[in-house]
Parts: sequence; C-alpha cells; structure tokens
Amino acid sequence: MLALWGRVEAVIATALDNSFLYLALNNLGVLLLLWMVAAAWLYYGTRVPAPRSRICRLALSCYLFFFLKELLRISSDIAQFSRASQIPHRDVLLNLVLPHGLIEYLAFALGAALALAWLGTSLKSRRWRHPGHRALLIPALLILLAAAIESTLTPHLYAIYLANS
Repeated sequence: MLALWGRVEAVIATALDNSFLYLALNNLGVLLLLWMVAAAWLYYGTRVPAPRSRICRLALSCYLFFFLKELLRISSDIAQFSRASQIPHRDVLLNLVLPHGLIEYLAFALGAALALAWLGTSLKSRRWRHPGHRALLIPALLILLAAAIESTLTPHLYAIYLANS
C-alpha cells in the first residue's frame, strides 16, 4: 500500500512540476468564460423583448467564433512548433496535441452545449435556473483530466518521439 501511495505522490508531484495547476486553472477559466457568454445573453434576453431563438443563435455564434479562433490558434501553434523543432506537422498533431486536445475540446464543446441548453431553458421560463451539478462538473472533470494528460503524458511522448527519431 505504501508503494502505491508513493507512486501516486510521484505522479502528483510530476503533474504539479509540469504546470498541471496552470493548465487546469487556465482551461477552467476558459470553461467559466463559455458559461459567462450564456449568462450574458440570458441577462440580455430577460431585459429585451427578443425571441428566444434569436438570442440562442447569437450565443451559438459566439461559441462558433470561439471554436474557429481556437482552430486557427492551434493550427498556428502546431506550424510554429513544427518549424522550430523540425518535427513534421502530422507528428506534432498526433503525438503532442491529440492525446490531451481531444478531451480538452470535448470538455469545451460539452460545456458550451450545456450552457446553451441552460440558456434556452432559462429564457423559456424567463428567469435564471440552476444549470445542474452535472452540467458544471462533467466538463470541469474532463478539463482536469486533459490537464493531467498534458502535464504528465505529453512530455513523455515528446521524449519518446525524440529518442526514436
């Protein structure tokens, strides 16, 4: 049992050393901002006599802009890292970005979808409704998992890739 606890402590220490806390807090902040978009549109929608569908479309437009911006940012980061490290784009994407990126952006997409659903039901009732614990907890747990993968697994994958090439 002590050996298992020692391994858990080593993994936690590695995660904290490799910026787990920074990654987790940064991405949880992004998730919070996605919810704040829905809250802002809810605030607007309860004060202005606009159709619920229009307000939800405007919020959806904000989310689509966010994901398009992220797609362009990630593409640019991959290209810059690939040029600087002389690693092909495909290898950077498959080995360094996708292991945590899929979970991270799934969490963002799930958070945005749940926030949009919350916005729609709150606008329908014309008052703030509680989004539910699962709507907040599941994306946050996925963000923490992605941060753990990015801070622990990704550096090892990069070392393995460099050793094999």
